[in-house]
Amino acid sequence: MHTWASKQKGFTIVELLIVIVVIAILAAISITVFSGVQKRARDSKRVSDMQIIVKALEMYKIRNGDYPNSGSMTGTASWEVSSDGSSATDFISALRTGGVVSKIPVDPINTVNQATAPNQTDWLDPGQANPQAYIYFYKYFGAGSYGCDPARGSYYILGVRVMESIPSGQVYPGSPGSQCAYGSTFTPWFTQGFQNG
Repeated sequence: MHTWASKQKGFTIVELLIVIVVIAILAAISITVFSGVQKRARDSKRVSDMQIIVKALEMYKIRNGDYPNSGSMTGTASWEVSSDGSSATDFISALRTGGVVSKIPVDPINTVNQATAPNQTDWLDPGQANPQAYIYFYKYFGAGSYGCDPARGSYYILGVRVMESIPSGQVYPGSPGSQCAYGSTFTPWFTQGFQNG
C-alpha cells in the first residue's frame, strides 16, 4: 500500500510582505481621497455660510438703513473675525442682537483664539505669521473709502481666510471679489456690498 505524504502549503514571508504593502498603499490612497472630499465639503459650507451672511447683512440694511458697524471685537482694529468663542462678542453680533438671525455662521474649523492670537493682520494676510487662520472676516467702511465711489454709499468687505481645496494664494472659483476696494488683497474668497446697490 502506497501513501502519499501530504504537503502543507502556506504563504511565504515575501508573499505576506507583498500583501501588507499593497494593503498599506490602498489605505493611503483611500485616506488621501477621503481627506480631499472633506476639504471640498468644508469649502462648500464656507461658500454657503457667506451667502447666508450676505443675506443677513442685506436684511439688516433694509431694517436699519445701513450695514452694521465693525470693530466691536476686542483687539481686531475694526475688523471682525470669527473665533473659537474666546471673545465676549460674537462675529458680527449686530446681526444677532438686531434680530436678523439667531446665530451667525462661523468657519467649520474656526481655530483662532482671539485672546492669544497675534495681531489681526496676521489673521487676514496670507504672507503673515498665521497662514492657517480658519476664520471669516468682516469690515464696515464709510462712503468713498479706499477709492470707492462715494455715491454708492457705505460698504462692507466679507470673506473667508482659508479655502482648503485650493493652494494658498489662489482665488476660489466663483469668488465675487471687490468692485473698487482692495483689489485681490484678500484671497481666496471675499465679497463687497454697497449701501446704494
